[in-house]
Amino acid sequence: MRFRLMTPLRMSYEYSYAKAFPFDKMVDGMMNAEMIDDTIEIIMEGIRGRKRINLIINDRAGSNAPMIAQQIAKRLQEVINI
Repeated sequence: MRFRLMTPLRMSYEYSYAKAFPFDKMVDGMMNAEMIDDTIEIIMEGIRGRKRINLIINDRAGSNAPMIAQQIAKRLQEVINI
């Protein structure tokens, strides 16, 4: 199971790149709040199905991929009670 978080919906590649650059912090309006919950739902579906999960996060998804990954990891810990 492989999925990618890329350019926000209804936002062009060029605009998202310009808005996110230099990709060193979260930028208001870049990441849809539902993206984390949707991602957790997909991950949980993969876990239940015993699937290998590959998640690729692009900086353009919210302007800082490592920070997005941290948010996803924190939420996943809450959901599975680690």
